[in-house]
Amino acid sequence: MRKGGARMSRRYDRRHSRETKGHGALGFLVTFVLLLFVGVMVFFFLSDTSYKGTKGKVYSLFYQQQYGEQVHKYAAEFGVEEPLVFAVIRTESGFRPEVESAAGALGLMQIMPSTFDWLQESLDGQVKYTADSLKDPDINIRYGTYLLSVLLKQYGVRDTAIAAYNAGTTTVNGWLQDRAISPDGKTLSNIPYEETSAYVERVGHAYELYQKLYYQ
Repeated sequence: MRKGGARMSRRYDRRHSRETKGHGALGFLVTFVLLLFVGVMVFFFLSDTSYKGTKGKVYSLFYQQQYGEQVHKYAAEFGVEEPLVFAVIRTESGFRPEVESAAGALGLMQIMPSTFDWLQESLDGQVKYTADSLKDPDINIRYGTYLLSVLLKQYGVRDTAIAAYNAGTTTVNGWLQDRAISPDGKTLSNIPYEETSAYVERVGHAYELYQKLYYQ
């Protein structure tokens, strides 16, 4: 009985060993095919410089054109590039019209109530909206785009205007007078505020992607 049991055990061990090897080979083949597929997809993704193929479709999921009608309307009215407006909205609020910052900035383009009053007086000659109106996408995009147009005209350099949108004109004017920060008095080569430096970089990156995805 023990001898028969031993023979059966050896046969089982050999059969189990063959099955294990078979499963191992199959697993290796499946893994190889998956890695090959991923490699091919990555190759086509990286080689797609036009952003019109797979790469563009992937990026467009994260760089959307929500509120496109309002952006198109007010960008044309105030002479601001649409990709820049989209980039600011995406960076400021992620296209969430109800968002409010800890500092009190409101809406899609994160406008401070005091700035909103100034914008209304400058554009309309009177203050006719309350701060809560900034949660209205149409109103927020109108005045936010107008603010961008004012800053672009004032500074003449996109990145400097973006920095002023984040840090304020008083702060940026001071930076432009410091040759360690602005050698030419127009551009900012060394932004002292880490938040503003990162903000300018994020908006600039989003601007370039919007350009490539939708405007080239």
